[in-house]
Amino acid sequence: MQFTIVGAGALGTILGAHLVEAGHEVRMIARGTRARSLARDGLRVTGLRELTQPCTVAAAPEAGQDDDVLVYAVKTYHMAEALASVDGITPRAVFSLANGVQKNEQLAGAFGAARVLGCMANFSGELLAEGRVTFTRNVMLHLGGGGGARATEIAGLIDAAGIRATACENIETVEWSKFVGWVALFALAVIARSTTGTALDNPHFAQIGAAVIREAAGIAAARDIPLVDQSPMPVASIAGASLREAVALVREVGRELARSAPDHRMSALQDLEAGRRLEVHETLGYAVREAARLGVDAPTLALCYEIGAGLDALPR
Repeated sequence: MQFTIVGAGALGTILGAHLVEAGHEVRMIARGTRARSLARDGLRVTGLRELTQPCTVAAAPEAGQDDDVLVYAVKTYHMAEALASVDGITPRAVFSLANGVQKNEQLAGAFGAARVLGCMANFSGELLAEGRVTFTRNVMLHLGGGGGARATEIAGLIDAAGIRATACENIETVEWSKFVGWVALFALAVIARSTTGTALDNPHFAQIGAAVIREAAGIAAARDIPLVDQSPMPVASIAGASLREAVALVREVGRELARSAPDHRMSALQDLEAGRRLEVHETLGYAVREAARLGVDAPTLALCYEIGAGLDALPR
């Protein structure tokens, strides 16, 4: 199968390298220094896997070249720009690895809803200065929608390539269950500025995380979206527990991450330390705007958004 991956950061590189190794045709869409690095050195992954794979590099998707499976692996704030040059492209399937829950609406506006697959990407990595990517977590890539058959086929190919993947019918629940936990992880990453497990196991930060999850779960409830417990956060249990019990659950996740992925750092922290933009307005900001629209009380979430927005506005 032919895959086009728009964006060659950590997740795009990890996915692309695995697919090339499995024998699939892969075109990486990248520009500038990153494009030159890929053309010279290929897709380089270390950590959970050691891979170096050559790849085809292009500056933008092209009609007739990128009409099979199109994958967006860019930051949320780059989605609008990335979708501005898709005239004439009619992919058989398209999905985004991006954080947040706005992406499917953006993709549907560009390609039509029938081509869009929902996606929840729960694997992690970090792009290093020399161009390699450290592959740190390989939990599950969920795909759904598109009638089911395409999601099943594509998830099966990705899983066979080495990135754990599955198709699911309740993709909106899966995406929101990640998002509800992710906004807390984002907030704690930029506040604590430590590895994820350490931040979550801290009783003070765990209390903030639990409060954010419970408020974000209220937004999902107001939208009639059921939540489930899934890695990395048991958001349904946290939302239904007392605050004390919720804090204990968050700390338990922290201890498990410290054991299984001791070096894991949220992409938000990576971006903050590298002086890059934060995905704050499109994620925490989206949640705050939805809470206001739906009449959901979310004071902790709103405060975390202001902290994140303030950090993002500091001179780089």
